[in-house]
Amino acid sequence: MAEPMGARYDAYAKRTDTWMAVLAMVFLVVWSARIIFFESIPGALNGTLLAVQGWIWLVFLVDIVVRTVISEKSWKFLWTHPLDVIAVLIPAARPLKVLTAFTQGAAFASAKGRMRTMQAVVISVVLLLWIGSVAVLSAEGEVEDSAIDNFGDALWWAIVTVTTVGYGDFSPVSITGRIVAVIMMLLGIALIGVVTASVAAWFVSVTSGEGDREEEQREVDRHSELQERIDRLEAKIDRLVESASDERRSDSS
Repeated sequence: MAEPMGARYDAYAKRTDTWMAVLAMVFLVVWSARIIFFESIPGALNGTLLAVQGWIWLVFLVDIVVRTVISEKSWKFLWTHPLDVIAVLIPAARPLKVLTAFTQGAAFASAKGRMRTMQAVVISVVLLLWIGSVAVLSAEGEVEDSAIDNFGDALWWAIVTVTTVGYGDFSPVSITGRIVAVIMMLLGIALIGVVTASVAAWFVSVTSGEGDREEEQREVDRHSELQERIDRLEAKIDRLVESASDERRSDSS
């Protein structure tokens, strides 16, 4: 009996996701080293690093083809899994798959879900700053009119851009650098929205919990009051019964 396509995909993803994440981090380190230390890296070493990047890119290309073929959605897989597609174009972006935590129904529904979401936010912000810094330095490093010519300035620009502060002391002048800036701003706004939603969900959960506890206490109080009334009524009934019994005994005598 043939194995269902969905089961095949899940089994494949379980076997490869960790290794693909490791390869993505290797790609990010190699790519970052080439860009940040481009002036001091010997030509032979630079060629080796380029070859490593090329092989990793090829692995990611094969991976997305395999996932598309064995997925139940076939070519719709490419549309419904944008992070996997982006990872083929930019393998360093593969760890951003932690963003899928935001799409889970229980992301904000429980304390554990909110904790996982906040962890995903922190990881995503760090990766976004790292990738954005290297990308803009790659685009602007050799542009004469650009003020972004070292990793420190690129990192500062990335932080200012992601937080949408926009001091303007550093700004990209190349087309590629400006495309990177637009992507960084959009992702920064999205992440800020996620943080806001997480905090709001936590606040609602806390206040709702307090309201539930107050309602429970009121129910307990009402129950206690009702029980006291029942006890008093039973006592009155007992006294009436005893009084009626005494009267019958008196009449009999």
